[in-house]
Amino acid sequence: MSPRVWVGRVGRALCAALLVALAVAPAGCAPLPPARQVTDISLIAGRWRGQIVFGRGPYDLFYLTINPDSTLVASWSGGTRWGKVTIEGGRTRFSFYIWSGNLDYLEGGGDRVLLLKEDFSQWDAIVRPLT
Repeated sequence: MSPRVWVGRVGRALCAALLVALAVAPAGCAPLPPARQVTDISLIAGRWRGQIVFGRGPYDLFYLTINPDSTLVASWSGGTRWGKVTIEGGRTRFSFYIWSGNLDYLEGGGDRVLLLKEDFSQWDAIVRPLT
């Protein structure tokens, strides 16, 4: 196959993939519900599942369990971390052995979401209740 034919086929394939991605993207980007202040750990206690991303790397499946006693367990990519959730001055925070950050709770329209943002932007995670 000549280089010109190969480039033409690759170009058409990339163009088709881009069009599919553009058509699907808006449907997968549902708006997030509004933020809600956490006044008691029982509001966010439970099992959650979603995605975690380190820097600009790929997304990994992320599981989070928040216990009523404020302890938490997070697992992804074969690793597990144990930590604690605290409410400090109206802000909800999480801490693991080497990481800490803000935990934001969003709720509305039947949707519940937790956003975890590590303090030094090493990673972020988004989770919804595991049903």
